[in-house]
Amino acid sequence: MDRKKAIIFTILLILTAVFIAFVAIMQHQFMNPDFATSEEQGLAKATNNSLTTISDDENDTSDLSTDDNENNQAEDEDESEEITYSTRYVTADLLNARSGPGTDYDIVGIVTIDQKVEVEDDGSEWVKITTPDFTGYVNEKYLSEKD
Repeated sequence: MDRKKAIIFTILLILTAVFIAFVAIMQHQFMNPDFATSEEQGLAKATNNSLTTISDDENDTSDLSTDDNENNQAEDEDESEEITYSTRYVTADLLNARSGPGTDYDIVGIVTIDQKVEVEDDGSEWVKITTPDFTGYVNEKYLSEKD
């Protein structure tokens, strides 16, 4: 009977030690700022992915020839001369602002629905926005002129 109690006590002691180690590891990850930042960005990406649908044609630029790239650069230069400035409002629940005009760029911030942003529009699909916290690029279709 004493041997049985000793085995049960040992098992409970091991389970308690494992539980304490688990709690310590989870608390370390919860308090880790890098973990918190990556979680927020992951949530924003998941939410933004449900809001943004980009076709394969828009993402696949590897098929462009050198001549097409030169033509696109010339068109971009022409469009950049016609920059318009305006104030617009975000129409998506959460919208990732990126460091450059496209989904391949890093996320620099998140804007929320009905948030007021200053916009530099050069006529392309992606516009440059400025908020009090950051400057980044978003897809124009998630912005409206009216609140």
